[in-house]
Amino acid sequence: ELLTARGYQEAITYSFVEPDIQQALVPDIQPLVLANPISSELSAMRTTLWAGLLTIARHNLNRQASRLRLFESGLRFVPTAEGLLQEPMLAGLLFGSAQPDHWDTKGRKLDYFDIKGDVEALLGLTGRGAQWSFEAAGHPALHPGQSARVLCAGEQAGWVGRIHPAVARTLDVSQDIFLFELSFAAI
Repeated sequence: ELLTARGYQEAITYSFVEPDIQQALVPDIQPLVLANPISSELSAMRTTLWAGLLTIARHNLNRQASRLRLFESGLRFVPTAEGLLQEPMLAGLLFGSAQPDHWDTKGRKLDYFDIKGDVEALLGLTGRGAQWSFEAAGHPALHPGQSARVLCAGEQAGWVGRIHPAVARTLDVSQDIFLFELSFAAI
């Protein structure tokens, strides 16, 4: 409800994603590739919800959308030595102006602090405000100067940041896209 009040719309995407998008976002995790996929474009199990959200963003950008705010809750599938870990996650994506276009305001482009503010508001609902922190850290899909690891009592709970320019080029995205992903277990 908090995210919808902040202008986000809920998205529901496939658990199967394009292997190229998956590789660009999380190159250090080898996803489970299906032996008999729905299509060649949907042949890998997602290890991040960002893969589906970025597919939607790319679709909207190709149709001249100037502003988008999405969130999704769902499972990510991470292969481990014990088998396939199915982890519930909450992820979000936004691009464009910080506020909807209006005749009496001058538009401002989104920045890192807009999405960080959204994540902070979401974490504030958990009742563990003092336990949450942000630590500057690098993620292969995120811009090195505009990304942070989200921690709860010192344990990793997720990520927030701007898409890495190299990943944006790989996905043929020209906009600055901001992303977050949080573990449901932590929040």
